[in-house]
Amino acid sequence: MITLLHVIDTLGTGGAERQLTQFLIRSDRSRFRHVLCSLMGPQRFARDLTPAGIPFYTLGLNSRYDFLRGVIGLVRLARVLRPQIIHVTLYHASVIGRLMGRILGVPVLTTLVNTTYEPEWRMDNPHLKPWKVWALHRLDAVTARRWGTAFVALTPAVGRSATRTLGISPEKIAVVPRGFPFDEAPVVPLGDERRAIRDHLAPNADPLLLNVGRLVPQKGQRYVIRAMSRVLRAFPHAHLLIAGEGWLRRDLEALIEAERLERHVTLLGERQDVDVLVALADIFVFPSLFEGFGVALLEAMAQGKPAVASDLLTIRDVTDGGKHARLVPIRSPDALAEAIIALATDRVEAATLGMGASRWARERFDIRTSVAALEELYEAILNRGPLPISSSSWDSLATVPAGLTDGVRTKR
Repeated sequence: MITLLHVIDTLGTGGAERQLTQFLIRSDRSRFRHVLCSLMGPQRFARDLTPAGIPFYTLGLNSRYDFLRGVIGLVRLARVLRPQIIHVTLYHASVIGRLMGRILGVPVLTTLVNTTYEPEWRMDNPHLKPWKVWALHRLDAVTARRWGTAFVALTPAVGRSATRTLGISPEKIAVVPRGFPFDEAPVVPLGDERRAIRDHLAPNADPLLLNVGRLVPQKGQRYVIRAMSRVLRAFPHAHLLIAGEGWLRRDLEALIEAERLERHVTLLGERQDVDVLVALADIFVFPSLFEGFGVALLEAMAQGKPAVASDLLTIRDVTDGGKHARLVPIRSPDALAEAIIALATDRVEAATLGMGASRWARERFDIRTSVAALEELYEAILNRGPLPISSSSWDSLATVPAGLTDGVRTKR
């Protein structure tokens, strides 16, 4: 049996946290022993691990930047658990986990979850100081190149970005997309119950738009809010719901007030019923400035919702080159409004787009495929063999701009 120690920053709300939890509870526990450790709180998804018999630890760090205490705590834990592979996810866990792997001589697999360090990463975010970005980038790059055994990227675009910005050899990167438990259909309201919930959230909305994401600059909510004035000229009863929480809330509230959109835009805060919200919506809007995968977008597509999304390489990867969503330039309220109005005007086209998106998402991103691919990758790392490769149409989905390195290995 192969023992793996998984390390992640937190188990709070987020696509990476939820995906790791879903993988762990579905992995073959007759072949793999999984142990999970978070650096700090919150621990929203920890409750899902106990019924599956997966041990969970937390170091309780007061700061993600407490690298020394993190390394010491993980080394002590690893000496008890004796893992054969360390699998790290998110920035701080990755840096600390690679240092620990170096000390213990244990191979380290890093999940690459985003196109970090691309120019879009710094857009609209006053919290990112140039010196801090430089320092974090250098620490990530040095530890990745020196002590990263292998890497798994969520999309080819993420892998190519890591090759370019971190200097990781393409031979060390496999591509395994996120997977979704489509066999566990979400319980969503029907008929009168659905209408009642929709009327409670946004009375007489036509169309009802939905965005799901943390309230941070990356998610681009300010641009869809600005698009609403134009949308309302075409559809006076349009309403936008935004589900998520974050430090940008006050700025977005001020923007809503300045644009006089209080009756047409609602910040719902963090929600536990996102599946229900998606079921209620007419159009899903995803105006992110950068993404590693776009979990919320894929979940909406799987439910058959027509979507308007940012034209990013990663989004092209997960929408079959843009065939299954309306893609628009980032930071463009006018383009967002135009695409929303087009789908709201032609409901037949919108329905067709949604049905095609649902078929694509369910065929390509079933969690059983992702689990099998990761398990194969673990065995390849332990056997010190080449990363598994299979032919895949993913290799041709995204047009690669000049300067990006291609050749990332793809596994499906």
